[in-house]
Amino acid sequence: MNSELFQKTLGIVGGGQLGKMLLSECNKMNIKTHILDPNDNSPCKKMTNKFHIGDFKDFDTVLNFGKECDLITFEIEHINVDALEKLEALGKKVYPSSYTLKIIQDKYKQKCFFKDHNIPTANFKFFENIQELNKSINNNEIKFPCVWKKTKFGYDGFGVRILKSVDDTIDLPQTEMIIEDLVAFDKELSIIVARSESGEIKCFKTVEMEFNSDSNQVEFVISPAKISKKIDNLAQELAIKLVKSLNCVGLLAVEMFLHDDTILINELAPRPHNSGHLTIEACQTSQFQQHIRSIFNLKLGETTQNGSAVMLNLVGENNYSGDVLYENLDTVFNIKEANLHIYGKTETRPNRKMGHITIICNNFDEAYENAKLLKSKIKVKS
Repeated sequence: MNSELFQKTLGIVGGGQLGKMLLSECNKMNIKTHILDPNDNSPCKKMTNKFHIGDFKDFDTVLNFGKECDLITFEIEHINVDALEKLEALGKKVYPSSYTLKIIQDKYKQKCFFKDHNIPTANFKFFENIQELNKSINNNEIKFPCVWKKTKFGYDGFGVRILKSVDDTIDLPQTEMIIEDLVAFDKELSIIVARSESGEIKCFKTVEMEFNSDSNQVEFVISPAKISKKIDNLAQELAIKLVKSLNCVGLLAVEMFLHDDTILINELAPRPHNSGHLTIEACQTSQFQQHIRSIFNLKLGETTQNGSAVMLNLVGENNYSGDVLYENLDTVFNIKEANLHIYGKTETRPNRKMGHITIICNNFDEAYENAKLLKSKIKVKS
């Protein structure tokens, strides 16, 4: 490693669990870090060289934070992109760039980018407000069921709804939105792809995601996905095309729908992603180390995987908010292949991600059954 890296400060915007896992890799390599987060109880607070409390949607806060750093990255998309653009103009390196983030953090711009670059995706329409949507519905231009998405600031299933009829539009918020065709898919897939400043690219295994039907959150991640070699190659090719087209340096998570032999791109995330957590145990190089390697322009790490991996999310139970209490957490230690990660958040709320467990096993069925067992036993309450 170039010794100059030890003289540089990496600024990470966002101090949640993704930031915590990025810091674990930085601390292994003794990289100096600063964190910006609005939460004084951030999981990252005790792991970084300097912790800044502040709103990452505020221009001046992000700008002043970045001025103290040599290189800036982020673990959340909902940050002030104009401030990142200004930092780049001042000579700071921001990876992924403000250009990349500006496209991805707005779902309408993201979908237009897909269309402009011949990336297969579901058909969509843009509406500035509820009134425009209602006018289109009255003109019979909207086919139900369909998918409603806020253009900005949605996450983990929030800001996304399936609309089965006109009645489901009554309590929609007053915001910009897109309406997508509801895709009849067989599987939801994801690929984490990394691209370095010099242009080196590597993909992790294509994974399969199983969602909770009530919360629309990922419940299980299965790697490798149970798909044909032909579909796997197509998915990897699309991920590589996207990371190149966006000129993205760092990680890009590519979420996809699979129906028969057709792949449609759903959404992108320019950062480490929940679907890549299993790489910590399953791969020689985790997604977090790969992100650090890519933004520092180091040679990318090995991404091969041995055996099967199943990850399950630990999220807050419905009807519980407040100081967190984990029920039956010790059951994870009865399964020798299970690896526990608790994020260090002090308060829980319904569907909040509080941790995850990864099970690595040569036999997929055994790993999957153990994952379902743990999911049924461990409860996150208050």
